[in-house]
Amino acid sequence: MIRDIIAEVYPWESRVAIVENGRLAEVFWANKDENVGKIYKGKVKDLIPGLSCAFIDIGLSKNAFLYAGDVKFLEKKNKGNVFDLLKTGQEIMVQVKKEAFCEKGARVTGDLTIPGHFLVLLPFQTEVSISRKITCDDLRHHLRGIIEKNKPENVGIIVRTACLEAEDYEIFSELQEHLKVWNEIKDRYHNSKAPSVIYEDIDVLERTLRDYIDGDISKVIINNSRLRKKIENYISQIRPQHNISIQYEKGDLFEKYGLEKDIRKCLRRKVWLRSGGYLVFDKTEAMTVIDVNSGKYTGKNDFEDTVFRLNMEAAVEIPRQLRLRSVGGIILVDFIDMKYKSNIDKVVTAFKNEIANDKAHTFIAGMTGLGFLEMTRKRSRYGLSDFYTEECTFCNGRGRTINLFALSCQIKRKVVNMDYLENDELVIEVNPMLLDYLTNDKKNLSYIEKCLDKKVIIKDNSKLNLEEYRIFTDQD
Repeated sequence: MIRDIIAEVYPWESRVAIVENGRLAEVFWANKDENVGKIYKGKVKDLIPGLSCAFIDIGLSKNAFLYAGDVKFLEKKNKGNVFDLLKTGQEIMVQVKKEAFCEKGARVTGDLTIPGHFLVLLPFQTEVSISRKITCDDLRHHLRGIIEKNKPENVGIIVRTACLEAEDYEIFSELQEHLKVWNEIKDRYHNSKAPSVIYEDIDVLERTLRDYIDGDISKVIINNSRLRKKIENYISQIRPQHNISIQYEKGDLFEKYGLEKDIRKCLRRKVWLRSGGYLVFDKTEAMTVIDVNSGKYTGKNDFEDTVFRLNMEAAVEIPRQLRLRSVGGIILVDFIDMKYKSNIDKVVTAFKNEIANDKAHTFIAGMTGLGFLEMTRKRSRYGLSDFYTEECTFCNGRGRTINLFALSCQIKRKVVNMDYLENDELVIEVNPMLLDYLTNDKKNLSYIEKCLDKKVIIKDNSKLNLEEYRIFTDQD
């Protein structure tokens, strides 16, 4: 596999794409207010025993949600009900698990994790877990021995797949660094007032590099020249033996490399396959159902062969779509019915082989009695649909419309890369509903004007649809 990382970094957002064998596989998006991974010293505001949850003030506009099952450090002290130990007004250490979204506050957990390239430190656990992708028994035994010999008894460790290529001293060095960070977090907790941030994870670009830099990485392309040196230094620290090309390219990289088109396709319900068949994604509150359809594909041989070939193509594409859309929870795949069990087994094997590239935790239960492939996938971030669209207010949530914040980011990306124009002024016309998102963002507008060395004028145009906008010069 050849894997590239393409990153766009702007003051208002960062987007990082994973491209595998020339095709977009995953996209990570973060704005300047990203909170996932941060550890807070919070304060319990409300306890809701009937829902087994608590609301925690961590200093954000909405109180965070803490599920009882995520309060690991209290479970270690008390095998009973954790709400017997949680009290209103109590100070508590929590980590943001999911961002606040729409009317929901952030979801937090007391089961803290401090991730690195080789290891993940679990401060409130004690076990040593080894990645399932490390299959050699001798290596697993060796790695477990290193960790158990050097870690304190009161912390847990997850050994990541990257340890397949790691030297013992690299693993030991990262373990010591994790323990140092954990001691610093504890010191800040005791010396800070609630609510306050006591630990911040690295940004989305470094986090992607940490998780994906391995022997498959061919190059990293970034649109920010100042970050190129930072990336080179970071990679030299964690993977000095890998010869990875770090390239700076000016402009809208997602548009240049055709990634924007792939993102737009992922917002659709229907996904066409190269053969002429297609997939249909339907998301409900309980699960995601994926239907495989023959569409325009008729095959050349008998019906069983036609269906088998189509299902094999779907078995490769569906795992890619799950990663790209960041689909989580229960997933049912309705492949087209096949007569022979050998063909069913080949399709399931192809699906498992492809899903092995997914860094999210997945579990494939197998075929149900009704012929569905049943699986679960852990999702730690919101999907593309959540970022780029929002529930329609005119159809009681039955449909989705474009997200105004995402649209404003799209316009700013477009404008900041138009420095090739020679005019002194640039005019942007938008629907009145979008006007405030742009005009109120004075800091980023000033940044754009400085980059362009032009004045940017924003006007409303009620004739434009919500998703439409016009960009032109003062002489057009």
